[in-house]
Amino acid sequence: MCGRPTLRRAKDRMKTLIQFVALFALLVLIGCGDSSDSLARIKREGVLKWGSDPSGGAPFVFTDPKDPSKTIGFEVEIMDTFAKHLGVKHEIVRTQWDALLDNLLSKRCDIVINGMEINDERKKKVGFSEPYYMYEQQITVRLEDKDKIKKIDDLKGKNVGTLSGAEANNVLKAAGFTDAQLKGHPDSLTPYDDLKFKRVDGVLQESIIAAHYAGKDAALYNVPETFAPGRYGIAVRPEDKTLLVEVDRILKLMKENGELAAIYKKWNIHNEKQKEVGVVAK
Repeated sequence: MCGRPTLRRAKDRMKTLIQFVALFALLVLIGCGDSSDSLARIKREGVLKWGSDPSGGAPFVFTDPKDPSKTIGFEVEIMDTFAKHLGVKHEIVRTQWDALLDNLLSKRCDIVINGMEINDERKKKVGFSEPYYMYEQQITVRLEDKDKIKKIDDLKGKNVGTLSGAEANNVLKAAGFTDAQLKGHPDSLTPYDDLKFKRVDGVLQESIIAAHYAGKDAALYNVPETFAPGRYGIAVRPEDKTLLVEVDRILKLMKENGELAAIYKKWNIHNEKQKEVGVVAK
């Protein structure tokens, strides 16, 4: 009679132990998934989600003016090729540009590729791939001011349009411009609209942006001299170490086999400076 309760208690203890071990194993599995990185999940699910802002985002990622249902741009074509090398599909996660890294850290996307300039401030928050494109800043003014404004110092004391959060703001601050003089915009297109409407006296953005939005506009003038070179990189979460290794591997492959250069040539953004980031033209 005394043996049955003891046996029952032993069975109960064993059952509790089994439940505890199963729970512990589940927590370990979940923890490993978070602490390793996202690469295994991306391959398992077959989809790579990347953050970008198609609103006024040419030539990087933007809505096709001929077909609003399509998103085009040289970075879209980079991702087409990149995803093939990774063996998955890719999906754009649309986000306002200056919120892209916050969305990445909130795990709404796996990577960010959208003309994201590599700088020390951002490297404190996220990991960056090897650079895939080298850019330079360019000043745009109204055609009537082309002989008055030829360099950044000529804009001192004036209001300058920029993309909010972009590296151009840091360049201007380093040159002595105040926050009040920097007129940030949510996209790359509207600074040029404000320039034409005389709400700002100049615009500072990367030269490939200036070429796309102002290069063919008879009312605007791109100052020929470019400056303040920098590099674009793909951003990943700091813990996604093996994903970053894979991103760098594929980028290196695309640089060396001529795929990146071919995309840049198609979009008229290729130049000799790309050799500095390892882009080889075939």
